[in-house]
Amino acid sequence: MMWLLTAIYFLLYSFVLWGGFIIYGKSLLYLGKSGGGLKFFGGFIIYAVFACVLVSPLFLALTMIDDWRESFKLNPIYMIYFFVLFLLASVPGGIYFKKHYLIDLKKLGYFAQRR
Repeated sequence: MMWLLTAIYFLLYSFVLWGGFIIYGKSLLYLGKSGGGLKFFGGFIIYAVFACVLVSPLFLALTMIDDWRESFKLNPIYMIYFFVLFLLASVPGGIYFKKHYLIDLKKLGYFAQRR
């Protein structure tokens, strides 16, 4: 039952992450058009908030899934399952972000290749 509950948890959380990617992309586009120091300072703040949203399912699982800690310690297969689902939950939002925002954000100076 816990395995199914974990899968449902990450399925639902993938929609939250998808929304987070959309808000992240739109806010960077808005700040990127403003230019100047606000673009980079505001982008850093938005990135820090988004990073917290991105890793939050790891910490919220402690309160949402019963006996998570014990299963995580005792069963290495469950640990791998948990982390794979965590990675898979962010894939749809990441693909959407790449397809709809990344090209425009690169034009604005975000996500530039390092020299």
